[in-house]
Amino acid sequence: MFLHIKKTKSINTLIYYIVVISVLLNFIWEMAQMPFYKDMPWNFNTIVFCFAASLGDSVMILIIFFIGVIFLKDNYWIKDFNLRNILFTLSAGLILAVIVELAALSLGLWNYSSLMPKLIFLDIGLSPVLQMLILPISVFKLIKIKNN
Repeated sequence: MFLHIKKTKSINTLIYYIVVISVLLNFIWEMAQMPFYKDMPWNFNTIVFCFAASLGDSVMILIIFFIGVIFLKDNYWIKDFNLRNILFTLSAGLILAVIVELAALSLGLWNYSSLMPKLIFLDIGLSPVLQMLILPISVFKLIKIKNN
């Protein structure tokens, strides 16, 4: 299943699709990784927290997209998802994930349970880092941009 966008449509349509797909995929990821966090019981408050987190994650994916627009000088750079664009997306996702996790942990926004695998050299969770490596690429690959 791909969402097809004509390149002649406004960039707003592309942004809309990125946000919708990002929120959906990130919400699924957030719910699946709940056992990796302390004090995350299966209740309404946790679902709302995970939804809010998925909104923040979609903003991170938009940041990756817009940084790509600036550096790659192309509003539709995700159309040609070549090795350069994949490496760019992975690098940006890694940097953002590390910054957000370090900041959130230092602010006490969340804590890991004993189930969370960690990146030893940074002492941050592997799951949220993988999230920002896998999901931006997944989102961008699900959107197909047509030239006409």
